[in-house]
Amino acid sequence: MPDVKPFLLTKLTWQEAKALYEETDIAIIPVGSQEQHGPALPLDNDAYQAQEFAYLVADRLWPKVKTIVTPLVSYGVSPHHMPFTGTITLRHETFIDVIVDIGKSLAKHGVKKIIVMNSHGGNTAALSIALRKLHDEDALFCVGIEWWKIAGDLVQKTFEPPHFHADEMETSVAWALGQRVLDKKRVDEPGREPVPGFSKATMFPSQPQIMPVWDTTDFTDSGTIGYATRASPEKGQIIVDAAIERMVAFIEKVASMD
Repeated sequence: MPDVKPFLLTKLTWQEAKALYEETDIAIIPVGSQEQHGPALPLDNDAYQAQEFAYLVADRLWPKVKTIVTPLVSYGVSPHHMPFTGTITLRHETFIDVIVDIGKSLAKHGVKKIIVMNSHGGNTAALSIALRKLHDEDALFCVGIEWWKIAGDLVQKTFEPPHFHADEMETSVAWALGQRVLDKKRVDEPGREPVPGFSKATMFPSQPQIMPVWDTTDFTDSGTIGYATRASPEKGQIIVDAAIERMVAFIEKVASMD
């Protein structure tokens, strides 16, 4: 008999789900993407990370704070990665509709607080619209959490720039979470500037910059933007531990609020 985590909605019967909904009004939705992550990481990396963070946070919270963890949304908004084989993207409108429909389904059964655990930066803009719609139309408390932002101070202390894609930061975190990493395939590619002097590959700009609409191939040939050869699971664990601790603290605070 498999050990089923009590917060995993997809593994519950409807009667078990009904009982869980009666005990909590908080749901976590893990959201990722199916896109290239350079030569060393699988296409599912963002989805894998989102699901792992959701499971680890819910497990840490239980039973002090009970949450519902929905099935993973494994596809995201990734048109900028489409030049690389294997990438599958949703349109912004499709992604927004998917998140809104999931949220409305949760609300129908009594959820009032929705935490979207997003692991793909390309989802951020569409996700903000979806959560705004759920807030306005269904009076839900909605928030998106991204691990590289909630642990952003430690990311910048632990890893050398650029912090962008399939780099030292992302490879290290994936490694720490148990993801498949092709050690010998890791590459270093600092990334080009589509508009030299104005657009640099970084998630933490230290100076004002202009970011035109871009494809990943404007920055990189390999799909990696950063120094993946410097990655290690030990460095990744620093970020994983901090992100989980901070996510748990946030959700505990949300649970205590009306």
